[in-house]
Amino acid sequence: MSLVQGTFNNDSLWAFMTGFGEGVNDLRCDIANMRLTGHADTATHYFTKSIGVLMEEYKAGPIYIPDVHKVGAFLKSCKEDNTTIRHVGNTLTLKNGSDEFSTPTSEHIMSYSTVDRALGAINAAKKNSWQKLGRANLESHGNFSMEEVRGLSSLTKVVGKDAPVRVSIADGDMVITAGNQRGAKMSRQIEIDAKDNTACETVFGSHLPKLLNLMPSGTVIFHMGNRSALVLEHAEVAALLILKHQEGADQ
Repeated sequence: MSLVQGTFNNDSLWAFMTGFGEGVNDLRCDIANMRLTGHADTATHYFTKSIGVLMEEYKAGPIYIPDVHKVGAFLKSCKEDNTTIRHVGNTLTLKNGSDEFSTPTSEHIMSYSTVDRALGAINAAKKNSWQKLGRANLESHGNFSMEEVRGLSSLTKVVGKDAPVRVSIADGDMVITAGNQRGAKMSRQIEIDAKDNTACETVFGSHLPKLLNLMPSGTVIFHMGNRSALVLEHAEVAALLILKHQEGADQ
């Protein structure tokens, strides 16, 4: 049986494991090149990020997390600074000081089931400089600070918890608006550095504000198309978030 193992800062590991968004209940991670990397692909978003391994003596390979909520609860209860993850055969073990958590695992990870297909589309998009993602055109590009989109949950709280959220770009400005086309609306203008002035708009569900909070603070590079995806590449750390257009969300 192959051994996969690594030691991490406990707080960083907790934030990593619990930070892939709603609908992600399990997770596949990989330890390689002194990093722990995770990928999740759902109906609303794709997200990948990584954190560093603390010690050089690690064993590379895949780690299967069958329940991120239980793992997150264990990590939150830990008192020591560092936690070691150990994956042998079908057993996952986390050890923090004298506390230990273990659980059976399986290679069947729901949030990873479509990741290979997503990675194929992402690799092709990188080769064409993010002009297309799959069959969708991405016409607008630029960057902004993640601080500009913090606190957007207030929009959906005011106009309704199930309100759709539209992101529009025109004349070098980005506007995020929550609310139905014919009902109450609330919006925020986002300061962006646009690389072109191509106008476009896409619609997401009320989950958008929470998903935006997955991205770490700092500058992100964005790519967006009309009724297409909104892609956010972090400029400083290893994190990529793709928010998927929700057809019919504004009906």
